[in-house]
Amino acid sequence: MRNKKLITGFIVAVILLLAVESYIYINNSRQQRHQTKITFVVTGDNLDNYENMIAGAETAAMDEDCFVDFINSPTEYGVDGEIDLIERQLTEGTDYIVTVSSDYEAMKEYVKKANISGKVLFVKNGSYGDLKNSIMVDDRELAGNFVDYILENSKASKLLLVSTREDVNTDTLREEIESALSDSNIKLEYRLLSATSGTINQSMYNLGQSGFFDGFITLDFETLEAAAKAQSKLKNKVEVYSIDNSKEAVYYLDSNLINALAFKDDYSMGFLAVKEALTGNLRNKIEADEKLYYISDKETIHSDKLEKVLFPFVK
Repeated sequence: MRNKKLITGFIVAVILLLAVESYIYINNSRQQRHQTKITFVVTGDNLDNYENMIAGAETAAMDEDCFVDFINSPTEYGVDGEIDLIERQLTEGTDYIVTVSSDYEAMKEYVKKANISGKVLFVKNGSYGDLKNSIMVDDRELAGNFVDYILENSKASKLLLVSTREDVNTDTLREEIESALSDSNIKLEYRLLSATSGTINQSMYNLGQSGFFDGFITLDFETLEAAAKAQSKLKNKVEVYSIDNSKEAVYYLDSNLINALAFKDDYSMGFLAVKEALTGNLRNKIEADEKLYYISDKETIHSDKLEKVLFPFVK
């Protein structure tokens, strides 16, 4: 009789244990199935260009226990390629889309017509007031402030503005820089250069060696890298002012190969995009008014504030 009770008790205990394990498994499965997914659809051929934004987004995702993914739409496909990816991601169950677009006006129109404004967040280039649901750097303001820095610190009388492309990443910057310097004592010339490695390196060296220009303002990584390489070989150093977000740009600044760097805070944009997608209204007015870009030179690169931005991977 006693053995029968022990056996019965053992069976009941096993059943209860299995029931508890089943509950935990089902609950965890349900949570995993409903884990919020945020997909960043970004324009460009190389996700390495978004490494800081990815780091910021992944940090926020760990804080919020959600899932983030980055997919890129090749440049050749334009905004239509981005839209195709967005539609596919939403169909597959993505909860929110964060887009870095090649054509914000076309993307804005698509989002409005598709009635998905509550699911799409715009990030990167533009103006704070330009798009609803946006975390953006105002390119006109950045360029204007960078010109102010150049006018205050430069000894140049003629600068060459250079880029390897004319797109959403460079057009507004170029227009504002040309406008801001038009009434100054600095003469400015613009040239569109070939992005081919050997060609651009030789071109930048020849331009620096020619003596026709006192320095460069570079609008993309290719021209920045070529200018830095030329600087290391030139007998007479020129001034180099660059707009770029890469780790290499920070290295060139720290190595005295460029004079100053305007740097968009991609890490914070990625971090805030995840937070704002989840809450819809994360930043208070003071936070929203903060500029998501910085202008740094050799004297300020290692300040407490800028080290956190320029060296995000050592946070």
